[in-house]
Amino acid sequence: MTAPLLAAALSAALSTVSLPAQAQAAPLSSSAGQATLENNADLQRLRDADQAARSPGRDNIDWSIVAKQDQERRVEVLALLKAGKARTSADFYNAAMVYQHGDGVEDIRQAHALATVATLLQPDNESALWLRAASWDRILMRLNKPQWYGTQFTKPEGSQLWELYKVDESAVTDADRAALGVRPLAAAKAQVERMNSKR
Repeated sequence: MTAPLLAAALSAALSTVSLPAQAQAAPLSSSAGQATLENNADLQRLRDADQAARSPGRDNIDWSIVAKQDQERRVEVLALLKAGKARTSADFYNAAMVYQHGDGVEDIRQAHALATVATLLQPDNESALWLRAASWDRILMRLNKPQWYGTQFTKPEGSQLWELYKVDESAVTDADRAALGVRPLAAAKAQVERMNSKR
């Protein structure tokens, strides 16, 4: 990610988030002190609920119900963030995952900012690294622009087939993808075929 994009992500996150003391006292890239902190149980619970709501599979979910639950979870996450309850990389990742399933582009921007903070607090947090890429792709998708990393799949209205959302293949390399735990673009394209073969 370029420096301006990183700065924008952090600015968005810091406008609503109370950072842990060790992140304020030391460079965010440092993971010092993370091992001694306990993850926030409420943020973990909210992420677990977010994932459980999606476990039946896209075609077996009542989205009118899940969308309302998602909104309620985001409200609760925001309150925890404002109260300074997010202190570890896992906390910020859990909050980011809830926001990743938000309604609008601002929710996804918040997810990206939170995932970025998670990776700065713990650079080897592979889940947060992947979410940083996926949230960036989803921002671009919501803005009707090509994604970079190839993490987003869509099923166009009226179609029964999955598609890999359009990709700007000049934006990043497979090495850039690998650095964020994202599979090569060719593998993402092959995944579409596997997804549709299960129909």
